[in-house]
Amino acid sequence: MSEAPFAPFRVQSKGLAETPAFPDTPIERVRVGVAALRRTASLARALAEAGRPIDLTGLDGQVGLVCARALDLPPEEGRLMRGELQALLSEVDALAASLRLTLATS
Repeated sequence: MSEAPFAPFRVQSKGLAETPAFPDTPIERVRVGVAALRRTASLARALAEAGRPIDLTGLDGQVGLVCARALDLPPEEGRLMRGELQALLSEVDALAASLRLTLATS
């Protein structure tokens, strides 16, 4: 029996999966979105390294949404998010490296 791939952003009947009680302030929306994407990338990397199938359909759209929200922040709030966004980039880069390694060894 084949395992279903991990698909965190599969379209639901009510739209894309989002954190319940999404915060109301723009900076908190970005902060929660970044944290969710970091968890997703970390889990996807662990699954890929374990040889499990993953489905990243929709991940690019969620990253684009968080980036658009970050760009909409006032400059001073955007600067506050720099470290968290850089941590997200590092996590996504680590996922990409794991996927390349997994593909090269399979």
